[in-house]
Amino acid sequence: MPKGMAISYGTAGDGRQTAKSYEWLAVQDNEGITQDNILKHTRTETTTETVESTWGCPTMDGDEVLNATITWTVQEAVIDASASGTAPQAVRFYDPRCEASVTYLGSTNQDSTFSFDGVTFDTVSSEIAETLGDVKKVTVRGIAYEENNGLVTGSALSGTIRKEKRFSNTDYVRTTETTISFSGS
Repeated sequence: MPKGMAISYGTAGDGRQTAKSYEWLAVQDNEGITQDNILKHTRTETTTETVESTWGCPTMDGDEVLNATITWTVQEAVIDASASGTAPQAVRFYDPRCEASVTYLGSTNQDSTFSFDGVTFDTVSSEIAETLGDVKKVTVRGIAYEENNGLVTGSALSGTIRKEKRFSNTDYVRTTETTISFSGS
């Protein structure tokens, strides 16, 4: 660290990560050699993590859950503005979905659907793990479409694009939320 550089500490409470990316357009000459980069727009993502007051995992069909993750996401399409250094003309957020991975104590594979934390998922895969001297565990993965949990959909230049909820039977529930915004610089 350079001499005299101050150290900054985060605030108390939620964890936070902010990332800023610059979208560039490479400009080539008539022989295809890149001569310059032009700034199209910038994109800022802020992810906030919160430790909830709930301890452990809910059960699934009466079985003890060891850990689980539920993730809500949307796709995005960017229509750039015609001027450099300008926020996009439009950003469209679409195809909201919710995906889950749940590991629980059990001995049979999951049916074609399952419910966890108030969401009903179509089963994508179900695997039973039998380790010598240990209990049988089932890991099931699923997806539910049109479950957006407050994510931005339609056209917007900012909004929440991702949420995640992590459960562990040895910790508090943790949630993260990622918001996005576009600008010219």
